[in-house]
Amino acid sequence: MLSSSAVEQLSEKTLRLLTEVGMVVENEELTQDCIRKGCQAGADHRLKIPVELIEEMVVFQKRTQEQYERDHDLVYTCGPDWAHYLMWTGGQGAFRERYAERFLMQAFDCGPTTYYDHAGGQIRPVDAEVFDTMMKFAEATPEIGYTSMWYRQDLPPKIERLASLRRSMDLTTKFTGIEAIYPEVVKYLKEASEILTGDPKSSAFLAGSECITAPLILEKRSAEDMLERKKRGVNRYHMASMPTLGVSTPVTSAGAIVMGAAEVLGGMALAWCLDPESDISGRMICLVADMRNGNSTTFGPSYTQFNNAVRQLFSERWGGHCMVEVFFSPTARKPGLQAMFENSYATSCRRRWDRNADIPYGGMGTLHNGGLGSPTQFMLDMEIRKAEWLYGRELSVDEETLDFDEILRITRERGNFLDSDHTMRHFRELWISKCFRSDDPSAGAWDGSEKAILDTCDEAWRANLARWEPPDWPDDKRQAMDDLLARARKEFGVA
Repeated sequence: MLSSSAVEQLSEKTLRLLTEVGMVVENEELTQDCIRKGCQAGADHRLKIPVELIEEMVVFQKRTQEQYERDHDLVYTCGPDWAHYLMWTGGQGAFRERYAERFLMQAFDCGPTTYYDHAGGQIRPVDAEVFDTMMKFAEATPEIGYTSMWYRQDLPPKIERLASLRRSMDLTTKFTGIEAIYPEVVKYLKEASEILTGDPKSSAFLAGSECITAPLILEKRSAEDMLERKKRGVNRYHMASMPTLGVSTPVTSAGAIVMGAAEVLGGMALAWCLDPESDISGRMICLVADMRNGNSTTFGPSYTQFNNAVRQLFSERWGGHCMVEVFFSPTARKPGLQAMFENSYATSCRRRWDRNADIPYGGMGTLHNGGLGSPTQFMLDMEIRKAEWLYGRELSVDEETLDFDEILRITRERGNFLDSDHTMRHFRELWISKCFRSDDPSAGAWDGSEKAILDTCDEAWRANLARWEPPDWPDDKRQAMDDLLARARKEFGVA
C-alpha cells in the first residue's frame, strides 16, 4: 500500500493537474453546465476544475463511503457488472447468504467479442451461433450465477445490445445490466429494466460507464451518454479510465497514478457539475505496455500497484466510490498455463495489497484483455476458484464427523478405515477435481500434460451444454421486449 507521504504527494499533484490543466469536454451543453457550477474555461476546450468544487463533491461522497466499501467486497466475488446489479436491486444480503452455502461465480465479465474454439484451435467472431451456445452454457452450469452478454459481430452495432438482450431471454436467466454503447439506446435499456424487473423506477439493466480518453478527455460519446442518463432520470454515472502505462501515461508508476487518478476524479467532478448528489462512482483499469512489441498487457506488478494505488487515494482523500476488480483479464490468447499464471499472479498481488487472503482467484474464462472468451479456460478457472471456496468452509466437529467410538474400535483392532460404514457415508465429501488427476500418466488413459487438462475442461463445458433447458421467462415480458425491440429497429432504421 501507499505510505501516507506518497498519498500526500500523489493526491496533491492530481489536484494540480485538474486545476492547472483540466479536462477536455467534447460537448458544449455539458461544458456550460460545468462552467455554471464553477469550472473555468481554458485552452483547447479544457475545463479547469477548482479544488473547492471537488471538495464539495467529496463531502457528499463521504456520506455513503462506508456502505460503498461494504458493497465493493461483492466485486471480489461477483465482478463489476453482477456486483452493480446486486447493488442496484438491493440483492447484496440475499447473495451473501446464498454464497455462504453454495459456490457461485461470474463468467466472461465484461463481454467478449470473439470466441476461442479449443477443439479447432481457432478464434471466431461472436455470431448468433456462438452467442446462443455461450448463453446456454451459462444457463446449464449450476456454478455460474451471472454471465456477461457476449457482443455479436453479425448485427448492426446500434441495435446489437437490445437484440442480444431479447435473445438472451430465450436462452438463460443469468444476465444482468448491459452497456448502452450509443446514447440513443439509454432510454430503451431504462424501459427494458422496467419490463424485466416489474419496477417502474428501475434502471438495473442499464450498466456501462462513461470512459475518459487520455490525456484527460471526456469524449463526445461519454458526454452525450451522461446527458441522456440525466434526461431519462437515470441519475447514475460510472467514470472509467483505462490507460496503458508507458503509452498514455508516464512509464513510471508514480506518474501514471497521478494521470489515472486525475482522469477518474475529473470525470466524477464533471458528473457532479451535471447532476449534483447523484450516484457517482469511478473505475480504474490499467494496462501496461510490453516494450518488446508494443502490445497492451496486464502483465506484472505494475497492474495491481497502479489500480489499487488510485483506489487508495480515493478511499483516503476523495470519499471512496472507486472500483477496482481483482483482475481484469489475462493477456494470453490461448487457454492454459499462461492464462492461469496471469490470473494467479494478479490475484496474489491483490491479496497482498488488500491484506485479504479470502479474495477469490480472479479467472473467469476471459483471454486477450477481456475481448476473447473461452469456456475451456472458464472450466479451468472455475475448478481453481471452487477449490478455494471449499477451503474457506468452516470445519464441522460433531458426533457424526467425529465418530470417536469407531476410532477407538479400529485402532484397537489394528484395522483401517477404508471399508468402515462411516467412510461409506462420507467419502463423497472429499474434494475430487474434474480437471486435475492423480492417475499414473504412464498408464495411457491420461498423460498428465497441459493439453490433457484442457481437453478435460473442453469436454466438461460441452457436457454441461448438453444438459441445457430453456428458461421460464413470462410471456408478457417476452412480448413487451419484442415490442421494444421493434420500436428501436424502426427508430434506428434497422430491418
